[in-house]
Amino acid sequence: METTPIETAELSGDVWLRRTLYVIGGCFLLRLLFAAVVPLDLVHDEAYYWEWARRLDVCYYSKPPMVAWLIAASTSIFGDTAVAVRLPAIVLGTGGTIFVFLLARDMFGSKAGFWATLLSLASPGSAALGLVMTIDAPLLFCWSVALYAFWQLLKRDRTRFRWLVGVTVAIGLGILSKQTMLAFLLLAGSFLLISREDRIELRRPALWICAILALCFLTPVLWWNVQNGWVTLAHTSGHFSAEQVTMLKRLTRFLEFIGSQFGVVSPVTCWLFLSAGFVGVYSFKRCDRCTKFLLTFSVLPLLGAFALAFKQRVEPNWAAPAYIAGVVLAVGAVFQSHARVLEAKGSDRRLSIALGTGIVATVLTYLLGFGLGLEGTKLDPAVRLRGWAELGVKVGDAFAELPEPNRSLLVVTNGRAYASELAFYMPQHPEAFVWNPSGVVSTQYDVWGGPRESESRTAMIVTGGPTVPPELAACFGQVDPIREVTVAISSSRHLTVHLWRGVALDQAMVDEQIGFGTHGRERFANVALRPDLHRLER
Repeated sequence: METTPIETAELSGDVWLRRTLYVIGGCFLLRLLFAAVVPLDLVHDEAYYWEWARRLDVCYYSKPPMVAWLIAASTSIFGDTAVAVRLPAIVLGTGGTIFVFLLARDMFGSKAGFWATLLSLASPGSAALGLVMTIDAPLLFCWSVALYAFWQLLKRDRTRFRWLVGVTVAIGLGILSKQTMLAFLLLAGSFLLISREDRIELRRPALWICAILALCFLTPVLWWNVQNGWVTLAHTSGHFSAEQVTMLKRLTRFLEFIGSQFGVVSPVTCWLFLSAGFVGVYSFKRCDRCTKFLLTFSVLPLLGAFALAFKQRVEPNWAAPAYIAGVVLAVGAVFQSHARVLEAKGSDRRLSIALGTGIVATVLTYLLGFGLGLEGTKLDPAVRLRGWAELGVKVGDAFAELPEPNRSLLVVTNGRAYASELAFYMPQHPEAFVWNPSGVVSTQYDVWGGPRESESRTAMIVTGGPTVPPELAACFGQVDPIREVTVAISSSRHLTVHLWRGVALDQAMVDEQIGFGTHGRERFANVALRPDLHRLER
């Protein structure tokens, strides 16, 4: 029998809703202030996606287009600043928790919704993913909306069509954010199979139409890949190609992934979720419909991540969607257990401990952004976000000394990270090209290709070492050294590049070389599925 929503306090649902909105609003302002005040440079992926936003398309080499569309919308209004790049993550990462509240309130009452919101926000993972603009911000927002809309859809009342549209759009936009959203369809189907009350939906056309229409959002992505040799599919499949490692190494990685989840979610909250998940799975047949729904969308994907972690290295954020339903499951389990023994205030104790631990971990995460004397050390979690702005300004000063800086090229030999960071932080925001002599399409820069005939024939070449690759030098009539640029992050860590001026770009030589990403779209069919393509950046 389905559990009746539990109101464990004399306060009305409207009061808990107002308190939740105050918390969400306060968290949004805190994150916005942090992004504006703390001098943390864009992480490599953020700068890389900003490059995508400058050249809008319906798909990109490694990901669907949503992250680029959101950054383009924000920067077109607020300019090319780090805060503008991160604003969509702050809005989506914080605002998405309102749907966590709504789902928990619908299942367990308004107070449970308030606690679920608090625990969702009070975690290091939420602090990071709600601030750094990567593909996870729109994915998790869409997942939250789809989860709540799907639950409402299954009520089969007069608002059914509205929720059918809502879940279709949420899944579709989520698919355009990250391929992981496709798993939502599999999880939804799994719940319909295991829920006796909802199994009838599999014999009705509505949800099948919903799934088909959601998949239709992939049409432009598929068309782009048809034109480009299915490079996105090849890249994605590379994530599931296990390395040949020893069993001990596999076990070590598996344990590392499990440990990372306690750090990302916060220890007590993670423990409450895992405990509720274990009990729920053990007594699954006796669980009510709400619990089965939450178990399907939390424990099932987490078990999938655990299995993958035993096979290969898995990033901690890959399991993030599981914790949207997982936090609601944990809070609901606490409220239900204490309601059964009539301890109205007992539920607050465990949740208060979880909240306190989460707040401490979150505050520590934000404080580490200031450095606290750890800048550039192995203990600095933000080490990859330091030094790029200063490096960009210094390289930009040298770029301004070129004869025609407004028409000159930026050619980088040490990868997409340097190319995108310099393109963003150099005052000129030059168009960047990455020298890729491998003949393998491995970044979006390769898809865009090399310099065109109409572009300037002068370039600044950026190298990580004291020499220019001979094949690259051969593309110019003359290559002259400019200077070495170094930015000190700490006494032991530096960012160093060597700058060169290349003049008289020989277009015929460029077209002849395999570098500059000059593969051309017509050649992707020959290179996209080569075995060494799986040597991808993570």
